[in-house]
Amino acid sequence: MKFRKIALITIILTFALALSSCAAMKEAAALTEYDFDTDKVSSVNAIIGAEREVTSVSTGTSNGTQYKEYTYQTETKSDDLTAYAEYLTGAGWIPLDDFNINDSEGTGRLAIQSADEGKILIMTLTFSESEYTVRIEKGVGELTPKE
Repeated sequence: MKFRKIALITIILTFALALSSCAAMKEAAALTEYDFDTDKVSSVNAIIGAEREVTSVSTGTSNGTQYKEYTYQTETKSDDLTAYAEYLTGAGWIPLDDFNINDSEGTGRLAIQSADEGKILIMTLTFSESEYTVRIEKGVGELTPKE
């Protein structure tokens, strides 16, 4: 009898966790911006004008730096990231690396000064043929222009 109760509770908790996970992914796919309190960054889906499937969402703090990470599934990686990178650079984001979105896989980083004094936002775009991950971190720092 006790085993059946434990098994039933385990099944119910697993089902509830699966439902909340699906809801979180659906909510992430509909995001129009990534929100860091005073800093708001338009989401990939808001810029490309389409809703890509979100397969993973992660938020937290690592070494005192806040982060949000979203992984998107797509068949049009190059088109999506080209449009998004053009938007970001037009909005003042500075590329920190040379990267080619048309490569089959890779990583690129961009940064911008935060609205909070003494902080910066760093975005890391990691991509492969069928998916890409947008990771935004907010931490202490200053951007200094190259001379």
